[in-house]
Amino acid sequence: MSILISGLYSYPVKSLRGHAQRVMDVTDWGADGDRRWMVIDEGGGFITQRQLPKMCRIGAESRDGGVYLWHLDVPGSGVFVKLSGREPARDVTVWDDCCVAFDAGDEVAAWLSQQLGAALRLCYMPESSHRQVDRRFAQDGDRVGFADGFPFLLCNEASLQVLSNALGRSLDMLRFRPNIVVSGAAAFAEDQWRRIRIGDIEFDLVKPCARCAIPTVNLVDASREPDVFRMLKTHRQRNDEVFFGQNMIHRGQGAITLGDAVEVLQLT
Repeated sequence: MSILISGLYSYPVKSLRGHAQRVMDVTDWGADGDRRWMVIDEGGGFITQRQLPKMCRIGAESRDGGVYLWHLDVPGSGVFVKLSGREPARDVTVWDDCCVAFDAGDEVAAWLSQQLGAALRLCYMPESSHRQVDRRFAQDGDRVGFADGFPFLLCNEASLQVLSNALGRSLDMLRFRPNIVVSGAAAFAEDQWRRIRIGDIEFDLVKPCARCAIPTVNLVDASREPDVFRMLKTHRQRNDEVFFGQNMIHRGQGAITLGDAVEVLQLT
């Protein structure tokens, strides 16, 4: 059975809701526009669903050179942000990395603060900013936006089905925030992949993805479901961490499309 791309997802704003794509452009950053924006606190620290699960109810979509945000539960609540290039630069932090970003202004800051009930701002990582991927797993020059650590995350439909069966109810793949979802592979076969090709682009699978509390967030009502993490610990724990999905670094640029074949070039 062929292994195919069954889902492509981009997340313009870190930890806000993503959107499905039919075609994904792959640039030197990774998926075009993926996590170039980030919600921060007033001190410049990154904010995610770990602190504010309600972020899963805020939609984000790249539009017309900017980003459009809306609250899924509040019709007509949207705000559009487009930078002029004259915005003030500021230092922001994501994990151990300090990055230079542009502040997106007071209007969207007030909107986010109102929707999420905390003092928040939005920032953007410009082309001039370079965040190096962890050199333990990457080459010099490999860059990433505001994703936790790597340009791509791959997940496998069959692996998720095993976890859903173990939990006793269906899990939404978007809880795990993949960029690329594949079908046609055996459950957890991706754990053994080290290099794949999709179209003309090769990808190195460099590290299993250690999971935090974000997959426990119910995407419909933003409630936390602790039994999800208990299930992950039972079935996917190793060395005091739980893993699902594979972090990847691309070795080329171009476009990938739903239905594209995935060729496994190297196994562990």
